[in-house]
Amino acid sequence: MQRIDFYFDPSCPFCWITSRWLLQVEKQRDLEITWRPFSLAIKNDELDENGPNENPHSEGHRGGHRVHRIIAAAAEQGASTIDLYSAFGREVHTAGREFDDALVTEVLSIAGLPADLAKAAEDTSWDAHLESEMQSALDAVGDDTGVPVIVFTDDNGERRGYFGPVLNAMPNEEEGLAIWDGLSTLAPVTSFYELKRTRPGGGPDTASTEGL
Repeated sequence: MQRIDFYFDPSCPFCWITSRWLLQVEKQRDLEITWRPFSLAIKNDELDENGPNENPHSEGHRGGHRVHRIIAAAAEQGASTIDLYSAFGREVHTAGREFDDALVTEVLSIAGLPADLAKAAEDTSWDAHLESEMQSALDAVGDDTGVPVIVFTDDNGERRGYFGPVLNAMPNEEEGLAIWDGLSTLAPVTSFYELKRTRPGGGPDTASTEGL
């Protein structure tokens, strides 16, 4: 069995596609996945909306950060991180909704969770935990990264990871498994550093994850 940590931010559409791909791979490969938060709002120093790093993505990152807090609080009560991430992500990335209070209330209700968990969205006491989780990803892949991040842990407990794979659309099953097999082969190779090519124009095709 391969043990991996997958780091996500609810606001990132590329990360969303990669998460859906990984869930499909999990059905065909012997994986143990731990789903862990990576706050882009913390990473990019965007929690203060009047800060110097404000940009067109900042509001979405703050919305994702509020959801991170809720998921962390819910997980402490035994809720599934991946189930909540999936519930929020389907509404935002395939239905085109916003991370607003109405969505939070709806997701918590459908999940059968206490409505007062919504208060965690504004609870800054969760931020130290979220920063620590983000740092655990950076310790494995380096500071020059965002999401998605996949970190492999070998039999000796050594962690080595990637920023990516960044997918522009959901691959078919054969392609998806080929991507995984390539990544898992490269994971233990200490001399491997980076693969990259220019991203095509336009946004990612999150509609390709419909139903996942």
